[in-house]
Amino acid sequence: MPRTQRRNPSTPFIVFMVMIVCLRMIAMSETVSEFNKILPETIDGWKKAGPPGLYTPETLSTYIDGGAELYLSYNFKTALSLKYKDSAENEIAVDIFDMGTSYDAFGVFAHSRETIETGFGQGSEYAAGLLTFWKDRYYVSILAYPETAAKKDVVFKLGRVIAGAIQVEGPLPPILGLLPAENLLPESVHYFHHYIWLNSFYFVSNENVLNIGSDTPAALAKYRQEGWTFFLLLVRYPDAVRAEAAAVQFRQKVLGGAAEGMRALKEGRWTGLQCHGDLVSAVFNAPDTETVRAILAKIKE
Repeated sequence: MPRTQRRNPSTPFIVFMVMIVCLRMIAMSETVSEFNKILPETIDGWKKAGPPGLYTPETLSTYIDGGAELYLSYNFKTALSLKYKDSAENEIAVDIFDMGTSYDAFGVFAHSRETIETGFGQGSEYAAGLLTFWKDRYYVSILAYPETAAKKDVVFKLGRVIAGAIQVEGPLPPILGLLPAENLLPESVHYFHHYIWLNSFYFVSNENVLNIGSDTPAALAKYRQEGWTFFLLLVRYPDAVRAEAAAVQFRQKVLGGAAEGMRALKEGRWTGLQCHGDLVSAVFNAPDTETVRAILAKIKE
């Protein structure tokens, strides 16, 4: 009579726990320093030059003199910088930034983009030897200047290696989903949570009149309608009380207390604001009051 093999009832649980530990190890190993191991030592005659640089919020300014503020304002975590050189000492610079969240990685990428491209990651742009893209919590910059066809080919190969090594795609900031799609210029969409970037995209005031801060995600987008270009700003606050306080301050300091929440400012162009729950919406540079009312009425909740 065949012998019955007894199965240890704990075996499935042990296997499950081993799988969990392995998955955690894989996830924990996905840091910017790991990209140095993934990227090839040589590629089409280009070789890694020297040890890579690893930067934190405290040391980033030593690498990007005068430009670190952008990344720090988006909650930058760590960055890896490495160089490739050819036999003539030409250089290709690879910078990979871990922004902590996909929201902030998108924010940094969208800060200066001018076109909509999807060749790399979740959004990319290439011009004059510079490739930038974002995927999940990473923002990537690969620069080969001056541009040549051979350099561009290597830049694209490195971009594909990096994008392929990031296993998941991250979500976009939810506030972007509230922007009305009609007449929207997609390449103009910006996401931020520091008031200084509002003024860099569209100057409103030297003061933080809407109390934009680290806990208030904001989106700014440009619209074009019948030859007119205007802007829509959305700011989401932790609660309705904070939102109303910001709206009251904006009405007083920018709109001069205008009763209807609208006022003609620059060159007769109109600015208007509405507060709905925890969301403040503002329109800038509109041609007339009807345009202000129309765009505010289209905001999706």
